[in-house]
Amino acid sequence: MKPYYEHAGITIYHGDCREVLATLSGTVKIDLVLTDPPYILEMGGGGIGGRREYIANIRGFVDKGFDLDILDPFPNWMCFCGKQSLISVLRKAELAHRWMLLTWNKPDPTPLVNGNYLPDTEYIVHAFEKLYGGYQVRSRFTIMCGSDSTFHPTQKPLPLILKLMCSGSDEGQTVLDPFMGSGTTLRAAKDLGRRAIGIEIEEKYCEIAAKRLSQEVFDFSGAVK
Repeated sequence: MKPYYEHAGITIYHGDCREVLATLSGTVKIDLVLTDPPYILEMGGGGIGGRREYIANIRGFVDKGFDLDILDPFPNWMCFCGKQSLISVLRKAELAHRWMLLTWNKPDPTPLVNGNYLPDTEYIVHAFEKLYGGYQVRSRFTIMCGSDSTFHPTQKPLPLILKLMCSGSDEGQTVLDPFMGSGTTLRAAKDLGRRAIGIEIEEKYCEIAAKRLSQEVFDFSGAVK
């Protein structure tokens, strides 16, 4: 399959990740899967939450779920998930060598519905054979939601992805994101000296990711320790 973008060890494929992964099987060694797949999320309710433009924007990105079997070939993966799919993802992780439940805690969460807890925590399940970050790495990351320019409705902050990537991979290794979105995982890989493969089904986000990757690399070494 011809890449949509390929430069300096970073590759983007435009298509369904199941089809693209089938063509890549056995051709490249993946050291870490770091991905934020579509969530299963109920978004009912009224009041301020029901009227927010944010709700309209994320529909279609957080109500479909994904096929967890995509993770089976990879012994080392980090997968974001909502509470509706957390149990299923944890069961998948239990089949791996080792696993850990990580959390992203948001000081500035977006209210979704009235009369409910603020959605200030997201989960990341990490199945792994080896950790790269050392004993000082924590399982809870407190990072603002609005710290980056937003290109995608469910985009994660770059500082968060940088920290996760340092825990799950080493410099020079290859990171895969089968639900690439606007390319934050690939941007982090470029900044940290990793190779990366991203797959995205919507072409407009492939184009956005390619533009983000064309920017210069900044030194984030002090931000990920």
